[in-house]
This record gives sequence, structure tokens and C-alpha cells, in this order.
Amino acid sequence: MRKHVKAQLLESVEYLVQTSDNLETLLRGLGRNAAVDVLAQMQQLVIQVGNTIEDSEGSTQAVISKLENVCEVLYQLSCSLGQKKRGRHLFQELKGSVAEIKTEIIDNIPVRLEILFVPYQVSMWDSLESVWLAARDEEAVDSFVVPIPFYDVRPDNSLGSMHYEGDRYPDYVPVIPYWDYSIEDRRPDMIFFHNPYDENNKVTRVPESYYAKNMKRYTDLLVYIPYFISEEGGLSNHQCYTNGVLFADRVVVQPGSNYNQYCKIYTEVLKQNKLERVLVPAEKKFLPLGSPKLDKLRNTECRIDDLPTAWKKKIVKADGTRKKIIFYNLSIVPLLVNGEQILKKIDSVFSFFEAKRKDAVLLWRPHPLLIHTITSMVPWMKEAYMQRVRKFKEEGWGIYDDTADSNLALVLSDAYYGDDSSLLTSYRETEKPILLQEFQITELDECPKILSLQQVQRECECSLACFYDAVSMSHSREKKQSDIGLNILRVLLEQIKGA
Repeated sequence: MRKHVKAQLLESVEYLVQTSDNLETLLRGLGRNAAVDVLAQMQQLVIQVGNTIEDSEGSTQAVISKLENVCEVLYQLSCSLGQKKRGRHLFQELKGSVAEIKTEIIDNIPVRLEILFVPYQVSMWDSLESVWLAARDEEAVDSFVVPIPFYDVRPDNSLGSMHYEGDRYPDYVPVIPYWDYSIEDRRPDMIFFHNPYDENNKVTRVPESYYAKNMKRYTDLLVYIPYFISEEGGLSNHQCYTNGVLFADRVVVQPGSNYNQYCKIYTEVLKQNKLERVLVPAEKKFLPLGSPKLDKLRNTECRIDDLPTAWKKKIVKADGTRKKIIFYNLSIVPLLVNGEQILKKIDSVFSFFEAKRKDAVLLWRPHPLLIHTITSMVPWMKEAYMQRVRKFKEEGWGIYDDTADSNLALVLSDAYYGDDSSLLTSYRETEKPILLQEFQITELDECPKILSLQQVQRECECSLACFYDAVSMSHSREKKQSDIGLNILRVLLEQIKGA
């Protein structure tokens, strides 16, 4: 039985318990017709309780039999009104039966929790997946994955084309179309989401019914898990008080300085806006349990034979050996800030790797929202950028990765080159070398300094040519046990069961 259904059921039964305790005194002060009406209303409530149990549980004969007995006692009471001796016996029988029903419901009708996951961008599903996997395996939990649509946001803040990515999820994820699941009707016990911006998103926007403040009305526990991972101390202050953070009942964050920053900035915002008594306090809201994205990365395995055919053809040489694979990450902010200079940088990077196509593959994965962002915020750059995308794809010497899951590229590649973004934190987990590009450097063969032994370096310290020569294809990593999603679910299940 659903948690909220059992709670409502117990409220009804508690009313019957209290009314039964005082029924004799109550009826004594009423005329016969009024007394019969009270007993009839109690009987109707008993019938409603029985129907609710049968609809939710199916076979619960013990409690149904007790409810049928209560209906019979109430009928006999209505027939024996005015017969003092017989009536007292029936009042005592009614009290005992109703108390037994309450105990039976509490002890013998188990609660099943319904947990809803509402991702919107399939590329961000890894921030929720391991929690869903844990929920899927939980015996007393029904979990549902309902991808929701989103719109492009035009430069004038109006909504453009609608997108829905429900058909892009892995085969092992049973997706339910959003039009077949009503949050208002089903009232899930817990909702997980990863879109924190709502009406403040300037690039893409979900329908208003899926804003955090609206979903919160129909669930006991609204949980926000960020779609990104931040470096220690790399969190922006505004990320600590987005709509998703403000309206969620719980926010799962990374431990350490990020957790401390969330708590500090959020608390300051509450004080400044006098919301201390309105929103959940920081010590209760923020859970420093880590990011499920790391579960996905640590558990992703990559074998060349399992790769898409188009990828395999570009990676494997004629002699059966494979080429060096460099992951190229292009993020949003550098392009918005540096504009045309970034396009020149892209040209120089492509020229560098095209010359090494016999021995290397550039695996280019732009930020999933990059084209949406350009369209919304710098539309005059879109055609120039798209020309480069088309040229890269047509020439075929590299891999353009627009797949739903970034983890395959992270695990497959031998090194990282590109922007300093949230993806960098994930890549550190692979323990493979990282070179952060500098947009103003377009002469990539110059080597300012000798390559150091640090995992992360900047291009102003080591040229791409020097870095490339030093990258090895022999990187191996010990597989780590990762159960962040399971721990998140366990903590939240304890909280919601105790509520």
C-alpha cells in the first residue's frame, strides 16, 4: 500500500476509534433519527476503509472480516437504540473491534514507496542512474523513470522548439512517457531531479509543471542531485541558491568544501530574504554523500570490440593495433567569453590532429548544451560554429561524440585536452593526463616548458605537441568499489520512513 494511502487510512480508523470511545455518550444526547444517521455515517466510513484496503492490497481477509463485523455491530446498534442493556454490550464490542482493525493495519499492511526520477537531458542521466539502480532492486519500492521535455529558449526569452529524449535511454532503463504519468494523481513519495534552474534557465527550459516549486506540492520528499561535479573550491555561489536548491527538501552534494559552501551561501540567502522559517535549514537540506556520476564512471567498462562500428574503424589501424585517443572537451563559458578567438582555436586544434590522423584520433565531445546556448545567447556565431562541426564530421578523421553518455569517451580515451569544466573532475578519476587549453595559443607545436609529472597542466606551461608526444596508451586503473547511489537511497529511505 502507498504510504500516503496508509496514512489517510489510519486517519479514518483513528476517527472511528475516537468516535467509538465516546459513541454511547454522543448517542444519548440525540434523537433516534439523528442517532441512526451518525451510525450510518460510521458504517459508510467503514465501507470506504474496506474498499481502500481491497483496492490497494487485494487479499487481506483478516482485516476485511473485522470491518464486516464492525458494520454488523453498527447495524445492530441502530436496531437496539433504546435497549440499554444490549446496547452497552454492543458499544464494548465496537470499541474492541475498531482497535483491533487499527492494530491490524499498522502491523500487517506493508507500505510500498513510489519513487519518481524526472531527468530531462539524457546526457545528464548519469547523475541519477545509480540511485535508480538501487531503487530498482529495493523490494518495497516501485521506481519510475519519466524523462520530461524541454524547450529551447530564444534570445528574447520566449520558448522555441520542444525536445524530448525519452527514446535515447539505454535498453535496461524502462522509460515511461511523461504524458502517461501524472505527478498530481500519483503523488510519488519521493522525486529525484537534476534541473535546478526552472524559469531562470536562459538556454533550455522544462514545462512549468516540472518546476521544483510545483513538483514539491505533490511529494513528501523532493530531492535535487546536481548534474555536474565541481572541483574542490570550484563551486559558483549562485549554484547554491538556484530554484532547485531552494525548493528541494534535500540536496545531495559533494563532501568537503563544496558542502560547506552550499551551507554557507544558502543560509546567507535565507537570512537576507527572511526565509529561515519558510525553507528547510541547511543542516537538514544538504547531504554530503557525493555524486552518482562517479558510480557511472567507475563502473563503465570499455572494450574496443564493443564500440560503435564507426568509432572502431577510426581507432583500429590496418595492422590491428589501435591509435592514440585524445578526448577533446569544448565547454560553454569559454566560447561565450572569447567568441571568435575560440573558433580560431578550434581550427588550430583540428589542423594539429588531422596531421596526426595515422596515429591518433581526436574524440571531440562538445558540451551537450553548446549549440542550444549559441542559438540562444550568441546566435550570430552559430553558422560559423556549425560550419566547423560539419567539416569535422565530413572529413572523418576524428570522432564527433554526441552520444547520451559521456563516460564511454572518458574511459576510452588516453588523455584529456580542452576546457576547464565540470567534466574535468570526473576525468581526474581516470588518473590519466590532462592538458587545459588556452584559447589565445594557436601555435600548438611550440613547447614553453618540459612536461611535468602533474596530472593536470595548462597549455601555457606545456604545448599540445609536447603533451601529445608524452601520452601513453598503457594507462590502466584499478576498478574501485562505488556505491554512492546506494548510500544516497538508503539515507533517504530512512528519512522518509521515519517521517
